[in-house]
Parts: sequence; structure tokens; C-alpha cells
Amino acid sequence: MLSDKEIFFMYGKNTVISRKGRFTFVHLDRPSADLVRARTENFDPEEFFKCDCPVCRLTKEGGVVIFDDSTYDDEEILLE
Repeated sequence: MLSDKEIFFMYGKNTVISRKGRFTFVHLDRPSADLVRARTENFDPEEFFKCDCPVCRLTKEGGVVIFDDSTYDDEEILLE
């Protein structure tokens, strides 16, 4: 399991982190405490990873789930 320090290094110091069992949740959209609590408490890996595609299998095995429901304007996305 990644430490908080490692997560902050990878995703930024303002990242919100929560954990449930062997899963670490990285909330990039800076949600409210209530939303973090709901995402964490209601997380069911069998429901979340139901398609069993290679990406889901890898994420499930790795144990890190990224949440980001933020919206972006086209001008905010910079591709280099």
C-alpha cells in the first residue's frame, strides 16, 4: 500500500486520500468530507470492477482507485 507521502508526491500535496481495506482512494476533485465518506463507505470492489477488463484487473490488484469528477474547459487542458 502506498504511503500518504508517496501519494502526495505523485498527485500533489492538496490531494485528498481515504482508505478502505486494502484500497487507497485518491480524490483529485477535492470533494466535500461527506462525499469522501460516501465514496469510501459505499465502495464495493465487486461492483466497482464488474467488467474484469485488463484495466480493472490491474487497478483492483494495485489497490489504488482514482476519483476525479471535476470538469475542465477545453482551454484548461494543455497537451505538449
